[in-house]
Amino acid sequence: MKKALLGAVAALALAASPALAGPIAAGSTLSIAGANNVSPTQITFPSAGSLLVSTGDFGSLGTCFGCVNLSTITISPTVSSGQVFSISNAGITSTFTLDPGANAVMVGGSPGAINILGTGTATLTGYDPTQGNLSFSTQGGIPQTVTFSATVTAVPEPASLALFGAGLLGLGLVRRARAKKA
Repeated sequence: MKKALLGAVAALALAASPALAGPIAAGSTLSIAGANNVSPTQITFPSAGSLLVSTGDFGSLGTCFGCVNLSTITISPTVSSGQVFSISNAGITSTFTLDPGANAVMVGGSPGAINILGTGTATLTGYDPTQGNLSFSTQGGIPQTVTFSATVTAVPEPASLALFGAGLLGLGLVRRARAKKA
């Protein structure tokens, strides 16, 4: 009776929880490039960007030209949060949504290059949303059309690791209890 009840509870827990694929592997990166227009308050993109490098779990995206859709980035008075880009290639999609609090630094005064550093959430088809770091740089002064480059690096959140650890601890306790009975 006890085993049947335990089995029923376990089955119910598995059925109630969504299937999780797991986070994007730590250190997975993607690098995009293209043209942008820079003003004192925002960065806009006259055309789609290109995915030049993709490593780790992002490697499934490959490389592609004109496949990166970019959103306007407000830089003054603060850096805007929200989706920065989406990439679709070979039936796979990836996005990056910037958290509030990103930092923009003007390099070489005005006009000059702009560097943005921030954290956010990366998505990739087949994976759970994963924390990541964004490094975005314009190469040139304002106002003009210049090139940009951006790199996203996945940094899985500690909660996923804690959940995995709790599962291992539970399995260890069950094994220990069974060993005591024997």
